[in-house]
Amino acid sequence: MRTRSSSFFVLLPALLMTLSAPVHADKEVYRWVDDQGVVHFSDRPIDPRARPTGMYFQSTDPGEVQQRLMREEYEQGEQEFADTQQAESAAEEATRKAEEARTRDLQCNAARERFNVYTTAPRLYETLPGGERRYLTEDELTAAREQAQADIEKWCD
Repeated sequence: MRTRSSSFFVLLPALLMTLSAPVHADKEVYRWVDDQGVVHFSDRPIDPRARPTGMYFQSTDPGEVQQRLMREEYEQGEQEFADTQQAESAAEEATRKAEEARTRDLQCNAARERFNVYTTAPRLYETLPGGERRYLTEDELTAAREQAQADIEKWCD
């Protein structure tokens, strides 16, 4: 014996499958040639000579098109921004590296000059606050030469 509720459960899946089936908004394209030999296409058979082409088209939703165009424009703007940021970072990095190279070159030249003076001068001195000279001892001179040599190794690769 079938009850009303059991028939409902039998019909429910069929109803759900029918409702969930995709709605075909495709329209068939019709083609005809007028008296002047001009070929026409339409989604409606306006002329009695119009015949179905077997091709279908889907109407475009202007809202969807606008959203897609806006999304593409946004994505393009994001990509341009990222490209600009990357180019600026690369330029900053190049400037930083050039400044480092310039600093290293200046420090290297100064260290070489200092070492040259320390190795060729017979006596080295430091100037005191009153303008008087205090000559370096042999140990101080050796330490100054070693420091100049270490600076050359540090700055001159």
